[in-house]
Amino acid sequence: MTNDVIRAAATAVIVRNHKEGLETLLLRRHAQLKVGGGHWVFPGGTIDAEDYLGTESEQQAAQVAAVRETQEEAGLSLVKENFTLLSHWTTPPAMGRRFATWFFLVEGGNEPVVVDGEEMDDFCWAKPRYFLDLHHRGELALMPPTVVTLTELAACSAHLDAQRFYATRKVPFFEPIISSHNDKVCMLYDGDAGYSDEAPDINGPRNRCYLNNGAWHYEFSAE
Repeated sequence: MTNDVIRAAATAVIVRNHKEGLETLLLRRHAQLKVGGGHWVFPGGTIDAEDYLGTESEQQAAQVAAVRETQEEAGLSLVKENFTLLSHWTTPPAMGRRFATWFFLVEGGNEPVVVDGEEMDDFCWAKPRYFLDLHHRGELALMPPTVVTLTELAACSAHLDAQRFYATRKVPFFEPIISSHNDKVCMLYDGDAGYSDEAPDINGPRNRCYLNNGAWHYEFSAE
């Protein structure tokens, strides 16, 4: 059974410069939550009706929502004028709850993180590769959009590098196709050789996540 109800949402990918390289902020969702319980995520949530007030588009409302959700979940004050759009993700039809989520990059300040204790119960600032390594060792739960974003951030040495990368590329709109390859669950994205035909075995460029030993791995290769 597929779910055709898609709710608009927003995510703030908050980064900061550190002497050892770029760091990003992840929050842990409370284990009892129905969506992503126990997973580590970027701050964010669904767009409320009030977020559309004074805006001209869903993308602008998403910026308002990202600011509001980050304040509620982590106690941080963001400035939407500093946002850089980095991607847009739509949950596959087979999933129980579906979202169309705008991802924004923004540099964080020096405010202390204060999680709400209800939806989020922990937080961590760390280098993107650190989170990925823990995930691949089975010590930290991540969802595919987070894995893809962390992989991209891991190639950036500072906020300016990340901002330049995302500001100059064509914004990808991810509409994953769930498939199977070599007995592993696979998420195919636009640009993958097998995306159009839903055929992961086709040789060619790769743009996909695959599940191996309970962890997601992102594979990307240009044409």
